[in-house]
Amino acid sequence: MLDTQYKFDFNIITTSIHADNNNYSAYPFKVLGDLKFGLKDIIPNYINYKETTLPNSTYGLQNPSKYIYRNITSNRNNFYASGSLLGPSFLWSINHNNAIAVTTSLRFSSQALNINTKLISDVAIDKKKLDLSTATLSEAIKFVDDFDLEYDHSSEGFYWAELGVSYAGVIKSSPRDFLKLGGTLKFLRGIRTAGVSVKDLDLNLNYNPTNPTQSSLNFSGNVVTSFSENGTNFGMGLDLGMVYERRDKNLPVNLIDSRGNVYYSKSSYTYKLGFSIIDFGYLNYDKVVSNRNIPNNFIINLASSNYTLDIENYFSISKAVKTKETYLLPTTARFNFDYNIKTKWYLNANYEFYMLGSTSRNRIHYISNFVISPRYETEKLSIFMPFSLNEFGFFKSGIGIRTGYFFLGSSSLFTNLSSYSKSGDLFLGLKIPFLDKKVVKEYKYSIDKKHSNSKLNRRR
Repeated sequence: MLDTQYKFDFNIITTSIHADNNNYSAYPFKVLGDLKFGLKDIIPNYINYKETTLPNSTYGLQNPSKYIYRNITSNRNNFYASGSLLGPSFLWSINHNNAIAVTTSLRFSSQALNINTKLISDVAIDKKKLDLSTATLSEAIKFVDDFDLEYDHSSEGFYWAELGVSYAGVIKSSPRDFLKLGGTLKFLRGIRTAGVSVKDLDLNLNYNPTNPTQSSLNFSGNVVTSFSENGTNFGMGLDLGMVYERRDKNLPVNLIDSRGNVYYSKSSYTYKLGFSIIDFGYLNYDKVVSNRNIPNNFIINLASSNYTLDIENYFSISKAVKTKETYLLPTTARFNFDYNIKTKWYLNANYEFYMLGSTSRNRIHYISNFVISPRYETEKLSIFMPFSLNEFGFFKSGIGIRTGYFFLGSSSLFTNLSSYSKSGDLFLGLKIPFLDKKVVKEYKYSIDKKHSNSKLNRRR
């Protein structure tokens, strides 16, 4: 917020979305190959696609299975998606040492944790079964052991609105060191939440050695469904951060205005360190309809020759209870290092670490990731290329561009255009900045003075 050349900065609209998983991959070139890029072609193609999903459809996009590649199934597949829409917001740089901002935004986050795609494939798709009339006891035990039922399945989605009030102040400003601190207090209003979880999975073998036909192999579990209704749904959040800059001692910084104020804020830095904790807080949903206390129970005999498992049949809520649920925000620690390699060239490293445990109940998740991003930056233009590695161990790379009025990019663009991709994201924004003419004048004066001193030194 501080140390900018803007007096005011009004955000018109900013949006960002991203999705990650560790099981399914998309083939972007196949999608692009089936789409026509003329607007008159895309719209009717999409409409016809909604009406027919036959694999041999001639209307642009075809059956989704054509574009999806599924890795080897496992018992712990995770899927995440999140996004934000930053609405009307403004920043006001009061002076060199103080700045405030007010932000409005809509956010969503969804997660599917510990999804046992192997179990889904075996039971719901392949309908794996065991003929107990002919199987031996050892074969039956091996069949049971092949089912890994260690983890519960859960899927949840959250939608909420935020109003944030921010303040940043300079703690230290000298020719060599610059330190600023800031924080944002956020007032939250929950809009909707919904979730489904499958718990207490068990595979019980009752083997009768004298009469195997009387044996049974029962697969059982509980299905819990919940959704929220309109309510107050109040919550609060807090972001805190600090930035330290090691300034370039060769740049003249003892600039004094007509009032005798000394300015250091426009000095170039050798490196910059940042640390912050964001989304520390909670979100209440006052009226959550759930059957958590009396879940839907299912029992399927896998020894039956014609068993079926349609888990959707157990999503209904009978004997529902309205409760108040509190969810923790996706608290994340961020470490940032920015190094000024030479004039206009920078190298940035950023690490985001999700601080809540993966087994914690009633929490909103975030994907930890590490990013290295080289950057070319001038007064009016910035171009950067992020290379990142997330907690699933998947690599992605992309590109972004930023000007004084808009920014656009994707940190997964290049990998999405490769053979396949497990994640995707997009960010873009539009704003109206108002330059602080006094700060710009001081900045240009310091740069001109630096260049003139350099020339004088070369002459000597």
